[in-house]
Amino acid sequence: MKGAGFGRALRRLALPLAAPLAVAMLASGSARAAEGCDFYKGKTVELIVPFSAGGGFDVYGRMVAKYMGEELGAANMIVRNQPGAGGLLATNQTWTAKPDGLKVQLMSVSGMITSELGGADGVNFKSGEFSWIGRISGEPDVIATAPNDSIKTFDDVKKIAAERKIRIGSSGIGDIDYIEAGLLARMLGVNSDLVTGFSGAPEVYASLGRNELDFFSSSLSAAEAAEKAGTARILWSFDSEAIPGRPAVTPLSEIVDAEFLPLIKAQAAVVAAGRALAAPPKLPEDRLKCLRDAFDRTMASDKLLDDSRKLNRPVAPLDGQQMTTLVRSVTDGAPKEYLEILHKAYAQ
Repeated sequence: MKGAGFGRALRRLALPLAAPLAVAMLASGSARAAEGCDFYKGKTVELIVPFSAGGGFDVYGRMVAKYMGEELGAANMIVRNQPGAGGLLATNQTWTAKPDGLKVQLMSVSGMITSELGGADGVNFKSGEFSWIGRISGEPDVIATAPNDSIKTFDDVKKIAAERKIRIGSSGIGDIDYIEAGLLARMLGVNSDLVTGFSGAPEVYASLGRNELDFFSSSLSAAEAAEKAGTARILWSFDSEAIPGRPAVTPLSEIVDAEFLPLIKAQAAVVAAGRALAAPPKLPEDRLKCLRDAFDRTMASDKLLDDSRKLNRPVAPLDGQQMTTLVRSVTDGAPKEYLEILHKAYAQ
């Protein structure tokens, strides 16, 4: 059963991460003297960020590069911004780059997977075949409504739908929130309008706060910021599991018909992949191990965790093998209906 693969992948995310990271820290007094990683001594490693400087991806990339080069034993690790085509330009180039371990990329994994599976124009890579180093951050997506809206249950949605179409906001065609808007409309089974044309999540939330929309899905952190600003109320998680610390947020799987559980699990797995580092395909195993070990030590280091708190950029690391398993659980086992929805989204 294809849906089972997503369940297994998501359960792996719940495994304690501290133990493997602690083992990595103890494996060697310093990555600079890591056995078998002499190749990196005196060399410069390039970390590609596929978006412009100053944004969230750029902050994460620089935060990791600041310490990972030293852990790897390299002379330095430099960040190079390479924006274009929503990240596809850089990802396509990393896909064909020489697999020598001197070039890695911070991936928007959910975007790359959905664009690949949805048959988006310009995709020349296979997500599952990259050399995955590890995940930096990942968080669930949630569905919010207006703070003073009457919607609390599925019955409330049906009452509104009996009078007018349900309005679901989105940043734009092809974005993750557009895909989730389409999934939500499909699962609710009511007449809906997908409202686009916004510049980004803050603008959508502003519209939601003015009661111009009924729903908008986004990352948990973005929704929580909107709640604090008084423009949203988090209603459901786009998941089959509860969010720790948010008992009032109901998993979507408990709201919609059970037949949609595979779709929910598929999207939850895509979102869980988050922001992660990867190198070109067919990277030699010894160099991939060096990169993975250095990454694990970096993510467990007090200095990086202190920067994470100061910059308000939370981390939720997964090691390279966990990332490989998670990505392939989606690319190799996505339900047919999920693929059809992705193709429809990218065909607009």
